[in-house]
Amino acid sequence: MTATGVVSLGLHLPGTPVGNESIAAASGADPQWMEDRIGIRARHHAPRPQTATDLAVGAAENALAGEAVTPDLIVVATVTAERPVPSTACFVQDRLGLAGVPAFDVNAACSGFVYALSCAYGMTLAGHVRTPLVIGADTFTHVVDPTDRRTAPLFGDGAGAVQLGPVPDGYGILAVDLWAEGSQAMYATVPREGWFAMDGRGVSGVVMDMGPKILQGALDRAGVRLDQLDRVIVHQANPRLVRRLADHVGLDESRAPAYGAVTGNTASASIPVALAMADRERPFRRGDLVALVAVGAGMTAGAAVLRWYSEERQ
Repeated sequence: MTATGVVSLGLHLPGTPVGNESIAAASGADPQWMEDRIGIRARHHAPRPQTATDLAVGAAENALAGEAVTPDLIVVATVTAERPVPSTACFVQDRLGLAGVPAFDVNAACSGFVYALSCAYGMTLAGHVRTPLVIGADTFTHVVDPTDRRTAPLFGDGAGAVQLGPVPDGYGILAVDLWAEGSQAMYATVPREGWFAMDGRGVSGVVMDMGPKILQGALDRAGVRLDQLDRVIVHQANPRLVRRLADHVGLDESRAPAYGAVTGNTASASIPVALAMADRERPFRRGDLVALVAVGAGMTAGAAVLRWYSEERQ
């Protein structure tokens, strides 16, 4: 066992689904427009005072249920930490009863999970840890104006967790590629006091430009071709944008599934939530080549390529 790969997955979506009619009642957005234009039918809202910590703990417990692996590092990707200090990861560490385990947060918005995965993977390569737990969690609806018809329909809350551990050489994480461009920082932002604001056209342009580029960068590092990928888990900004990006690079729905219709955009949680949903829908098999691709505020982007390892699924 010399490589690092996914040992288990977990997710947590709070409460019951919130349909388009409920969003329309507050924002005035047309329910049919939401489904037709952005492809979202429902999403989950975390009721206050529920926090990103609560969602992260739920996803982590789901990932760790029945597993013999004990995390020796916790990295949480979030942009909605309940406090500026201390980190969400420290609260999660305490709630999981993992006293003494290193814990820290990463903030790269919707790319955050891939950034966090890269940090954890790098620490395994350096020999500092062997079994890191990587979580993406956000209560993004808490920073979105519910009366804004442009943004309120887009977002949901949730958390996803990935437990990493040793796998045979040749499996696991093969490569990661990251990117950022701070000159585009104001395309999507949450001010210190106020609601989330977005230049939708600017963000979409970066997604369509950097999504394919960051994916190809990770593929080149891994020595893998696009046509070899079994599945590509794309940040679930909205189903229409996922499909547009997938079509652009030549991926059909079976290889680039969309789950945002029932989750909305869960920000830092998007990639691990979609990964767990993909595994539940059609379990990954040993040897499957899987890519993760995200573009987020910053602007940031990240992609990872993995060769799946599973004891049970061959």
